[in-house]
Amino acid sequence: MENLLPKGMLGTQRRTVVAGVLALVLAIILLLAYLNHYRSTVKSENAATPVLRAKVFIPAGTTALALARRGLFEVTALPKEQLREGAVTDAAALHGQVALTDVYPGQQLTVAEFGVTPTSTALSGSPDLLGTGRTQGSWRAIALSVDTIHGLSPQTQTGDRVDVYSQAGDTLGLLMQNVLVLAAPNQAAAGTTATTTASSPNYVLRVPTQLAARFAYAQDNAKLWFVLRPQKGAKPAGRTPVSGLNFSGAH
Repeated sequence: MENLLPKGMLGTQRRTVVAGVLALVLAIILLLAYLNHYRSTVKSENAATPVLRAKVFIPAGTTALALARRGLFEVTALPKEQLREGAVTDAAALHGQVALTDVYPGQQLTVAEFGVTPTSTALSGSPDLLGTGRTQGSWRAIALSVDTIHGLSPQTQTGDRVDVYSQAGDTLGLLMQNVLVLAAPNQAAAGTTATTTASSPNYVLRVPTQLAARFAYAQDNAKLWFVLRPQKGAKPAGRTPVSGLNFSGAH
């Protein structure tokens, strides 16, 4: 049969067949590559993405620091198509901001719902001063000028707690125990954006509103002492006033 074909035709047919096979193999490779890319694209589009979601009702004005401290949000993974526009995937994106609107339980946090207000990064917006639950709105900040010995400086730092004693005349007694130091001298208050260069040389304490007047009076009419409390396991402070009459028998 081969002898009946014109000279050179057999080689041409073989080359044609080989070329066809190579073309088919190349087409299969390209098809497999396309399918693999398509599957990867679909998988990427449907991949779960971490997003912040409210655990409880978050009222407008709540600071991002309060969200973190009080555990008001949780991180959950959702497919990309279920994410709200501007959904927050990293809590760091909310640093120094406050909730501009109410956020409801289960709702995804978005960048549009948070922002910076004139008081959001000031001491008046600090979660330590705002309070929570029954204490919300009941705290006040007051600045006191106390020397290094009476204020135990620089050992007393921002965030520490102290027992405050006042001496009027011959009597020294407890003014208030377990007082939070919002800001120590030349230190910025926690939860604010104040720099150390803009901080106060005085102590700034958090006191109940009903005792603010007593602290103000003691500042101008008595001598104040700060007694630093341990960070954990502090027992109640002594309440018995000390004077010249019972000083020798004090324990």
